[in-house]
Amino acid sequence: MLGFVAVLVLFGAAPLPTASAQTADRPMPPRLVLANYFPWYDPHTWSTGCTVADQPRDGVYHSDDAEVIARHIAQARAARIDGFAVHWFAPGNRTDVNLVQVLDLAPEGFSATVTFLNHILPETKQADVQAALQFLLARHANHPRFLRIAGRPVIFFSDLYRVPDDAGKRLNSDRNPTVAVERWAQIRQAVDPQRTTWWIAEGLRPEYLAVFDGLYVYKVDHACCPTAYRSAPRWAKWVRDWEQRTQQPKLWVGTVMPGWDDRNTAQPQCADLRVSSAPFARDREQGAYYARTWAAVLPTQPDLVIIHSFNEWLEGSYIEPSLRFGDFYVQLTAQWVKRYKGE
Repeated sequence: MLGFVAVLVLFGAAPLPTASAQTADRPMPPRLVLANYFPWYDPHTWSTGCTVADQPRDGVYHSDDAEVIARHIAQARAARIDGFAVHWFAPGNRTDVNLVQVLDLAPEGFSATVTFLNHILPETKQADVQAALQFLLARHANHPRFLRIAGRPVIFFSDLYRVPDDAGKRLNSDRNPTVAVERWAQIRQAVDPQRTTWWIAEGLRPEYLAVFDGLYVYKVDHACCPTAYRSAPRWAKWVRDWEQRTQQPKLWVGTVMPGWDDRNTAQPQCADLRVSSAPFARDREQGAYYARTWAAVLPTQPDLVIIHSFNEWLEGSYIEPSLRFGDFYVQLTAQWVKRYKGE
């Protein structure tokens, strides 16, 4: 396995980018690095055959365990990560309870936000989505450890086109975002008409910026498109061009990823709420693949960076210390974060 210094030398020759141009009202966000965090594991998870052929170095765990969450926060801080984007489904369910634990256990300098998923739940209607967001903002956004930029809470959204209408009907694809944009505009008008929150959209469509305050990409590699991460400059340009054209502040969040392997999820017992896509594996190449995703993102001058992921064991994108890799990806992450922040 290559050492992390060798990987940095190989892929880190480009100079650190300078700050991007700002609109008159646009804040200069701090250089923050977040990681997607999955709060729904239990002892059964690890015996389903759905996870990758590796396990957490510190043993399989239950996500509801406060000691586990505290350990994960400590490991993330060792990687110089500034916070978690906790995948969140609904008020009062397990993801909500564990979001509270992350917020309460986070020390000063570490924050949490959510990756909002309520709209993909079966039988959810548009009014349910609005109610979930209202709950999230009222119950959690004022917590001192909830992520804020320029005083405004930050929320990430995934699977934008899957937002339901009043009857619970959804679109079949994201090829035409017009209807999805209209539905999200209705939701935002009901929940956050004064735009007091940063709403960050997952999307390969710039049209979402009509409603949302920024873009990120959840997954930067696919079976069909093995070098999709190289499109980071194009995605960033969508955000910067929209911002310059409208003079509305927008955030570009660059995504980095150490690898991918969701082949086991093709088994019938592994079906979940994800939209079906061709399972595949992307070799980590002893850290070289991770380095290439960082090297693609840094020149785009991202406002934030999000790592996919801290602990996604079904899709094989984790940097959490493991039996196979030890803390190699924690160390490697720390080196890239230092470079991103100019330290």
